[in-house]
Amino acid sequence: MENPFISVVIPAFNEQDRIGDTVTGIMAYLNRQPFTWEIVVVDDGSTDRTCQVVDEISSGTEVSVNIISIHHGGKGWAVKNGMLAARGEYRFMADADMAMPVDQFDRFLEFIKEGYDIVIGSRQMVGSRRFSEPRSRHIMGRIFNQLVQILAIKGFQDTQCGFKCFNAKTAEVLFGLLYTKGFGFDVELLYLANRLNLSVLEIPIDWYHQRSSKVRPVQDSILMVKDILGIRIRDLFGFYSY
Repeated sequence: MENPFISVVIPAFNEQDRIGDTVTGIMAYLNRQPFTWEIVVVDDGSTDRTCQVVDEISSGTEVSVNIISIHHGGKGWAVKNGMLAARGEYRFMADADMAMPVDQFDRFLEFIKEGYDIVIGSRQMVGSRRFSEPRSRHIMGRIFNQLVQILAIKGFQDTQCGFKCFNAKTAEVLFGLLYTKGFGFDVELLYLANRLNLSVLEIPIDWYHQRSSKVRPVQDSILMVKDILGIRIRDLFGFYSY
């Protein structure tokens, strides 16, 4: 079977209440496009009906919606498995809460087709818009970004946005090198991209805070700082084969 033009990879952990709307919304967008596609949902060891909901959407149809079930490891672990299993010429990472309007996929594809290796969404740069985000979460995000700038990599205003697009070769190289299984994996990806001299474009998006977000601002920020330090230690001891 010929590889699709784009793969949309969605990590999911106990997302039974919204994964159905997310998958059908993305399908509706993709069905309006002139290119071939697939959706890859990676079930990160869910204990609810996440798998069944996706199966019900894809069963009895010819749509390219696939689900991969893995043991629970974290968001980075789920995205890595999905990106390496995907077959698309371009591979788009999308959060299960679909906090970005689906029609903004167009802008990622516009720039990735121009030849960038990676296009990342930003909730912080000029032109972006954030809706209904608690002030405390925004402040924690800015503090974390400053730590990223100091400890890992400069130049990105929002490393943690859950919407990123890669060409196939870049995805296979970066996710093949990825160690971080938790929320800090985005920093490791961009750190590696910088070391490999890959071209990365950050673009503004609209982003709507979801009340049922799995992110725990304080606890996960602490874990992500540990992830950043782990990146530097691994690089120092030659864990990455560039």
